[in-house]
Amino acid sequence: MENNITNGTIRISRQGIPSVLEYANVDISNPGSNQVVLQQEAIGLNFVDVLFRSGTFPLRDFPATIGVEAAGTVTAIGPGVTNFRVGNRVGYFFSLGAYTEYRLIDEKALIKLPDHVSFDQAASLLAKGMTARMLIKEAYAVKPGDTILIHAAAGGVGSLVSRWAKHLGATVIGTVGHSIKKEYALAHGIDHVIALDVEDFTESVKTITSGKGVQAVYDGVGQSTFGKSLQLIAEGGYAILFGFASGLPKLDSALIRERKINFIQPDLGSYLPNHAAAQRAADDVFEALRLGVFAEIAPTIYSLKDAQKAHEDLESGKTKGPVIFHTN
Repeated sequence: MENNITNGTIRISRQGIPSVLEYANVDISNPGSNQVVLQQEAIGLNFVDVLFRSGTFPLRDFPATIGVEAAGTVTAIGPGVTNFRVGNRVGYFFSLGAYTEYRLIDEKALIKLPDHVSFDQAASLLAKGMTARMLIKEAYAVKPGDTILIHAAAGGVGSLVSRWAKHLGATVIGTVGHSIKKEYALAHGIDHVIALDVEDFTESVKTITSGKGVQAVYDGVGQSTFGKSLQLIAEGGYAILFGFASGLPKLDSALIRERKINFIQPDLGSYLPNHAAAQRAADDVFEALRLGVFAEIAPTIYSLKDAQKAHEDLESGKTKGPVIFHTN
């Protein structure tokens, strides 16, 4: 390997609106101790990227490269690397700095990809699939006969949660922000889809459940949905807040106590204490993919150079399902 590789990278010099995302050529050096050089083929776009870009989550140093998920091929290894070799197909699900063609990354961040998982599938599934797994198997273990409510059901995480929960025997109620996404959500196995632009989801859920409520609510939207969702949970059920796209909600502590609701705000890292646990969880996701739980993974694809447009589309609700970048 040569001393330096020049590669295309999306950087930001300050946090703000999508226009702060700028494409530049940046040199990277040889890998250091326990590092590999990864040639990235597909990069995942996640809502957390918006939070880092906008300033909701702080960044210490500028210029900065955001993005947390990608998949590609190891092209060089540094001293001390023991688990990977040149040519290995790998991915990762939360390591800041993903918006680049090549990157240096610690081997502990990497997940080995089985042969049946493509780079596009890995970049679509690692972060979102691991999150979906956490939600339906750890935060609340979905079981046959359950009825659950999932907000943003046409989104990257929501569509995976919906299909996996359905596979586990649950009745799935999903909300979508716009009527145009209703057909997409129904195609992902959701039993009942509620379009928030034309329907009141509280009344709809009460009707669907005959007033009995749901065993669990999975909410990645936050402020605009969470308060009303608490009213729809059966006594002793679960309120799982895993995101806040519309802002942080206020918690009705009195209602939570009165209804004996289990309020959980899960963090993926707390369920994956070490690299072995992360690999096992990823393998669980990949096996679900192999078994057809998620049906076809058909991400929306943008060029990395079009990161601004991708962020605009994600924030405006124009995207459906997983979104990834290609680097070539």
